[in-house]
Amino acid sequence: MARQAESFTLASGASATTTAAVQSPAVRIDDDFYRWLLDQASALQRLQPDSLDWRNLAEELEAMGRSEENALESYLVVLLKHLLKCRYQAGKKTPGWEASIENSRERITRLLKRSPSLKSEIDETFSAAYSLARRKAGAEMRLGKDEWDQHLPQSCEWSLDAVLDPLFWPVASISHD
Repeated sequence: MARQAESFTLASGASATTTAAVQSPAVRIDDDFYRWLLDQASALQRLQPDSLDWRNLAEELEAMGRSEENALESYLVVLLKHLLKCRYQAGKKTPGWEASIENSRERITRLLKRSPSLKSEIDETFSAAYSLARRKAGAEMRLGKDEWDQHLPQSCEWSLDAVLDPLFWPVASISHD
């Protein structure tokens, strides 16, 4: 661990110098943004020097991490919603649905590449996203709750790997147009 001197100006106008131990982060920001956010928030909570609002800084970093989780869930909801509609309302399939499926897969792939540690959250996120996607697909298909409960599976009929596979497209079921 190296020691580094840092000079700064206080609010009063006086200058000050601190010497702090400098430690390399456990995870580099370029390797895994999500894990880096969580690690930095944890480090800030442990250090808490008086000169900065460390509690709020740490909370903001954690919020940025939650934002990454929310983005993953959002992309999965859109992807699953359109896969459900392609399967259960195939007669109304549009190029927009196809583009949405492709775009969602690409965004998920890019997000997981930028933040690989999100993969540890993906199974739980996938399950939660399916529940939301099922309701949204049912509503967009103009099915009432009783109808979507009857026609759309309670749990996802496809594996996460299948859903993310660019070659996977659901086989059409009985159309509920």
